[in-house]
Amino acid sequence: MIFVINREWSPDANERATYDATRMYWRVGADTRQRAVYALGVAGGVVRGAYRIQSWHSGDEEGRWGFDGVPAPELGAVGTSVERLAPPRGGANPVRRYLDGIPTSDEKPVQVIARELNVEPLARIMYGQRELFHSNFLAWFFDALPKLADAVFRDLTTDDVTGFTKVRRVERERENLDLVLHWPDAAPLVIENKVFSLPERAQLDEYRAKTGRWKGEPAHHILLSMSPPHEPVEGWTYLSYQELAERIDLALFDNEDSSYEVETVRRYSRVVRLLSALLDTTVVHSMEESAWMDSSQLAEIDSTQTRTALRKLRARRVQAVLAGEGPAVGWTEAAISHGQPLVGWRRHVRVGGIEIQAGWQYQEGQFRLCVVLPHLEGRSGEDRDAREEFATSHPELFDFAPLYEVLASPDGQVMPRERFGHFAPSFVYRYVKAPDQTVQQLVAATHAINAAFEA
Repeated sequence: MIFVINREWSPDANERATYDATRMYWRVGADTRQRAVYALGVAGGVVRGAYRIQSWHSGDEEGRWGFDGVPAPELGAVGTSVERLAPPRGGANPVRRYLDGIPTSDEKPVQVIARELNVEPLARIMYGQRELFHSNFLAWFFDALPKLADAVFRDLTTDDVTGFTKVRRVERERENLDLVLHWPDAAPLVIENKVFSLPERAQLDEYRAKTGRWKGEPAHHILLSMSPPHEPVEGWTYLSYQELAERIDLALFDNEDSSYEVETVRRYSRVVRLLSALLDTTVVHSMEESAWMDSSQLAEIDSTQTRTALRKLRARRVQAVLAGEGPAVGWTEAAISHGQPLVGWRRHVRVGGIEIQAGWQYQEGQFRLCVVLPHLEGRSGEDRDAREEFATSHPELFDFAPLYEVLASPDGQVMPRERFGHFAPSFVYRYVKAPDQTVQQLVAATHAINAAFEA
């Protein structure tokens, strides 16, 4: 059994609160109660609690039941995504039955999801203006379908007893804020809308400072994004797009309205679910996976911006593995350069009494050993010659020998052959061609390079 607990669960919920949110009270028939073995509490498309059902008891409302159970760690389900089990096209019963077991299924390949997105009119309209599209759509939703919108958003804020706000309204781009929702009886709800990216903490702090000067009840702040921030941001509640789709579907549950407006919201929820599924394809499930996504699969996606966003997100997720599995010293990086993802690792190294940065960078099948030379920073020809002379004087920084047993099929030819590659104002490198590296090989390379520095 899957029970959708979006409204009862929050990220700070403890084990008891998660258990209680999952176990009561639901409309569950006699056959289901007899056959069900496990119960999963799901919020935002992710399993928050998993329990073995021991018994059932009736609730105060006729036809509703709760269960008593114990944690079920043997499932290994907590923290995993069940997005592939999401109901299609807006179906939203919060009680979902898999009485013959959860069906096994390979994750949808990128091209299948891309094709489904390509036939969705709203998705095609969205291409090229993702955040603007979503903000404008949600503002329209708040205005056009107030009861449904309130079922989705109202519980994300608190009551306002000051009476400062007189009318229900939505604001766009007020003091650069994406969305501000107002109710006569509630504190303002500020939504900072991101799709594949996340704002800087300084930006969020600046926004909170702005809303702190508003009159009336203090605003509540929602960070809406496809992926969570690296760490909680004070004063902001994270809301995934996947959970937004769940909230919309639950608000539409048992709603027989087939008007153009309501059907449009149903289709929007479908698009959001497909985008979430597309996002899930960037997750690192195994250390043996290739670091980069399959270009032939990405070619199915019509939007260049979406392809770039997926590559960048994959790089960020590989970076997270490198940070967790790599050496304790140094730092990792992830970025997009010339439309292609890169990851890397560097640390401080003292060479000839001078502290520099040294490490590696991987992009487009090039594995680069690199240094950053702050003391020789500059864009002139003389500066470049000085960096070249320094690199030539310290060949140990560009020694690929420890990596040939680690990297997959490097050709052994160090490039450039005579000189060094440069990225102004201070980056110097050499590389070997080493396509199709796995995440594990990049981790192993990091440890090998760090061991050479330590020696």
